[in-house]
Amino acid sequence: MSDFLKFLVTPLLSQPEKLSISDGHTTLYLQVDPADNGRIIGKHGAIIIALRTMIRTYCTLRNLPYTTLILKTE
Repeated sequence: MSDFLKFLVTPLLSQPEKLSISDGHTTLYLQVDPADNGRIIGKHGAIIIALRTMIRTYCTLRNLPYTTLILKTE
């Protein structure tokens, strides 16, 4: 699933080499360069909501447990 998320997120970033995806039990943690946080969140949260919807759809189609996407902003 992290490969799918990487495929979705990489074109949005100005510094894709700083992309980090860590996998919890039912949680994916996404960390990007602080300058790219706004690009991932989007206007009024539209991009992050769309990414979460895509992850939920991916899980549903592959009969996987529902996974939450969290953006780490440190």
